[in-house]
Amino acid sequence: MNFEIDKAFNGGFEFAKKNYLLVWVNGFLAILSTVLASITIVGILIVPAIWAGYIESCLRIRRGKEVKMGVFFKAGFSQWGSFFILTVLCFLGFALGFLLLIIPGIYLMIAWYFVFYLKIDNPELTISEVFSKSMDIVSNVGWFKLFLFALIIALPVNIIDIYTFNLASVILFPFIAMIQVEAYILASGKEETEPQELIEEDKDKDDLFKDL
Repeated sequence: MNFEIDKAFNGGFEFAKKNYLLVWVNGFLAILSTVLASITIVGILIVPAIWAGYIESCLRIRRGKEVKMGVFFKAGFSQWGSFFILTVLCFLGFALGFLLLIIPGIYLMIAWYFVFYLKIDNPELTISEVFSKSMDIVSNVGWFKLFLFALIIALPVNIIDIYTFNLASVILFPFIAMIQVEAYILASGKEETEPQELIEEDKDKDDLFKDL
């Protein structure tokens, strides 16, 4: 676990900057699909799968894997039932928590911050294991540290949205998405090792050439 707020922001910003159009277009398609799906009751049931697919595409972007515009739905729909149950349980937990003097709801929002990321990354985990693992990760990171991270992301954008008619969110959501992905990567310890290995390999080659 190597989570630091500044690392999450810096790393997420860099990946969003390099892949801004791809993240933005896929996000727009996810929003459009959500609006169209929400027209019917049956359609509402697939909304969690749409966003799971989008998050999975952001994880692949972070890991340097190929992602195409508009091609991200399959990952979410392959576990449609799990993501629907996750969404329902989160909603019920948050609702009950906020009914109990708000503070329990805020606690659960942070404690369950990574449930979707974990299920996407670890399809073999059960629903209960995902909730438990998210709480373990948040405990290791520090609940208040992650709460501060979430507050820094949400509060400024929401304030600016008031004066820009939500234009800030339209422009900034690729950065927000990738910063959240970076936070998960750092907090879960699932940083890719391949880039570092390549760096070490290149360094060894340079040293070899110097010796020659």
